[in-house]
Amino acid sequence: MAGESLRIKGEITANEDLRFEGEIEGTISVPEHTLVVGRTARVHANVQAKTIVVAGSLMGSAVAKERCEVQEAATVEGTVETPRLSIKEGACLTAQVLMPMPSDKKKDEGVVHHDFQASVA
Repeated sequence: MAGESLRIKGEITANEDLRFEGEIEGTISVPEHTLVVGRTARVHANVQAKTIVVAGSLMGSAVAKERCEVQEAATVEGTVETPRLSIKEGACLTAQVLMPMPSDKKKDEGVVHHDFQASVA
């Protein structure tokens, strides 16, 4: 876990689950694990993970192989690409959402595109 007073400008790569509470500008890559953007986190980055859980603020590009969860009071701005998206009541999502179809249902390598700007209250 990276604490709230931590400020990073650059690239983070990990081969384990990562919970981040500080501020980062750059990239975060945990392709086979879970990234948790904590309640006090301010992430301005391109992120890639198996699962992304946002409780704080995420601005940039988020690619989650399995799922992305936006918790209450969280803010996500930018682009979200994931096959499954969960948005809890009280969250704010201003993003282009790309939802690839599951491989067993693909016909023309289709991707469902959505542009969202909503606060869930």
